[in-house]
Amino acid sequence: MHPQTSLLIVVLVAIFALFIPKFSFFQLKLFSTAIVRNNSTIMPTTTTPTSSSPASYLFDSTKSKTPVFFLSHGGPTFMYPDDARGEPGAYRAVSKVGKYIRDTIKPQFVIVVSAHWEGSNAIEIGIPESVKQLFEGGNETLENELIYDFYNFPDYMYQEKFHTRNSIELAEDIRNRLKGQGVNAKTTNRGLDHGVWVPFKVAFSTSKPEGSYWDIDVPLIQVSLKKTEDFDIHRRLGEVLSQYRELGGVVVCSGMSVHNLRELGKALSFDGEALPYVAPFNSLLTKILKKTGEERFNELESLKTEHNTLLRQAHPTIEHFMPIVVAAGAANDEPARELYNSAKLSLGWGVYQFGEYEGGFLKL
Repeated sequence: MHPQTSLLIVVLVAIFALFIPKFSFFQLKLFSTAIVRNNSTIMPTTTTPTSSSPASYLFDSTKSKTPVFFLSHGGPTFMYPDDARGEPGAYRAVSKVGKYIRDTIKPQFVIVVSAHWEGSNAIEIGIPESVKQLFEGGNETLENELIYDFYNFPDYMYQEKFHTRNSIELAEDIRNRLKGQGVNAKTTNRGLDHGVWVPFKVAFSTSKPEGSYWDIDVPLIQVSLKKTEDFDIHRRLGEVLSQYRELGGVVVCSGMSVHNLRELGKALSFDGEALPYVAPFNSLLTKILKKTGEERFNELESLKTEHNTLLRQAHPTIEHFMPIVVAAGAANDEPARELYNSAKLSLGWGVYQFGEYEGGFLKL
């Protein structure tokens, strides 16, 4: 392509970014691609989940296989270690997990699955609504926006920020790998919900380098659940995401080991004591997660039959439990270790690591 043509494309895309700030990335990309196709016949039109993937610049197969983490995230009060509505022990545990990921594992990118995003007809992979930056280091870079999906909390909680970059190439690679395994998947314009950025702010903002704009200095991609109680589809999602563990990526799943907001008022009347089902479910879950492979998955499935009453007490709706199933799928034949847990009111605060890293588990 002639250099003047390349310059023209950059200028035109920049004009769109300046004057139409909500213009979606894919619209911009399609616009610039259309110009390129009129001047060249060698531009790639599809992304494939191979070494030729546009996301391959992020991959590092020489790194040790990374572990999978499950975090209990609570509400926005979790961001503050001294807030009575948070959980100080879980705060400290999640902070140490973040520091461990940043300083010891040093991933190339992070993939997260949150309880607060369920795709209706497909697994969805998030990309930002608007262009924040067009070029950085030769790659198109977008900042993930935040969704303040919590209500009737103090105003200062809605002023909190958490800065991370997205990668369109990685989002497309995840989509293509899922579709390659027969899982319906698509990219979607969406920011990060509080099930991601609240626990991640605890995990990463407390240990980020002084003066750094980015709270995580590698790409962060959120992947949805599917709006179903089918454990198998979420196991398959985890198995696909597991591929990135050998390419330098870390998979983090965010939910709650027990999540019954319907009985939070009742729990408060117990003088702050945990309701009777919280600790037993935490214990049963930890026992199951220590197992591996088919045995673990079969016992997770048995929660819906043999332990259905206990499961429905702990999770009247299943979305805060489903990230655990994804994490188990991503871990496959590797056991989990409980890093932290507590029973408080109608909530369980389990934090788990699936799989060792370089011969061991994180020690809190």
